[in-house]
Parts: sequence; structure tokens; C-alpha cells
Amino acid sequence: MDSPITPPYLVKNFLLTIKAEWMLNQTTLSLVRDSADSLKEYAESEGQEGVTNVLQDYVKEHCNDVYSVSLFTEEFCDMMLDEIENMKKHFDFIPNYEEDTLRQIPEIVLSERCPELYNSMLGVVYNVLNPIFVSIWQRYIETASSIQIANYNLENKKQGAWHHDSSADISVVVPLNTGDYEGGGTEFFKRGTVEPLPRGHALFFPSFTHLHRGLAVGEGDRYLLVFWLKGPVDD
Repeated sequence: MDSPITPPYLVKNFLLTIKAEWMLNQTTLSLVRDSADSLKEYAESEGQEGVTNVLQDYVKEHCNDVYSVSLFTEEFCDMMLDEIENMKKHFDFIPNYEEDTLRQIPEIVLSERCPELYNSMLGVVYNVLNPIFVSIWQRYIETASSIQIANYNLENKKQGAWHHDSSADISVVVPLNTGDYEGGGTEFFKRGTVEPLPRGHALFFPSFTHLHRGLAVGEGDRYLLVFWLKGPVDD
């Protein structure tokens, strides 16, 4: 089922469309900058040298190869929640009907509904998340298969279905309103469970190896900013 065609949503707050530092956790941003020299040396060595920098100790590992980092500020989360309420006046959250029923989560795909915000978030991927990915995995992201806002409310389901994010190499999940709902969290098959992180913190993991599912939300709406990211395609 195709969603109805509507004009792109114009972001209410212009600050969200600017690729600027105000929305980013300043400690994380500072450590990304401090890691620039070591990342450059790694790139210039063409893989002959490893990566060693402060980001590796700063990023938190919750269970095997599942990490988190403080990414966005409280102000950014507040502004995004306000923007979501404005978006609802123009269109609904719509599931991806191409997915299995148990995996369908109501979502707003930014490239379709709000290209300006999509481009702003791509800037965060390239400038902040990529240095972290290279530090942890020695791999980087080239593009996004999707960046979306998800309304993760499973009150009518026991829990989400086990799945891989098949269209991504790395998945990133950022809660925008932790504490405004009951339940939630992410379970990784035979790895462990990550409770809902503080809002603005990014949970990230390799999509193709980590079978996972979202845990049920009892009352309230759990709004997530979700990135499905792709690395370079081999020739």
C-alpha cells in the first residue's frame, strides 16, 4: 500500500536544518576532533596501521559489539519532539507495508517527508558518527538507505519480531523522549538487552550480524530517530 503523496513538510524551526554544532553533545564533538590525526594516519597507511584514539575508550559497549554514545543535546530532542507534533498536523506516521506485519513500526521517512532535516542528519553521520565507526570497526558509512522518525508503540503487540535491518550495514537508534513511556528497550539475540538510553544517546550496532527486536511499550509513545546506514559498495 502506497502512502498518499503530500508536499514536503517545511521544518518549523530553521535551526534543525543547519549543519551546526549546537545540536551535538560537546564532549563527543571535542573527542571526535581530537581523534582526527589518528584517523588521518590510519587512512594514509592504507590499512597497514591500526586506529588508537580516545573515542575507543569513550564509547560505551553494552554487550558484544553493541555500543552507545551521547550524540544530541537536550535542546535538540525538545525541538524534535515539537517538530513531530507539527508534522502530525500534516501527515500520519505510516508503517512500511513491505515489511512483515510484526516488524512494521509507524514511521516518517525524512528523505520523503522532510528533505531539509534529512540532509542535516546526513551531516551528523559524516562529521560525527563516521569517525566513531572508523575508530571502533575501521569501516565508514558512504550513504543512508533511510533516516526516519519511528513511533515505537507496541501496546497492541507483545513485542517486536526478531529481525535484521536488511537494508543497512550499521543501524543507529536515538531515543528522543526517554521517560515519557513505560517499557521499551532493545534485545539482541544471545547478546543481551539494552534498556532505554537517555534521550539523545545513540545506540549503534552492525545490522547484518545482530539479530534484534524492540521490547514492548506499555503506555505512551516512544519516539526514535533511526538511521539505516550503508558502507561503500565493492566493485
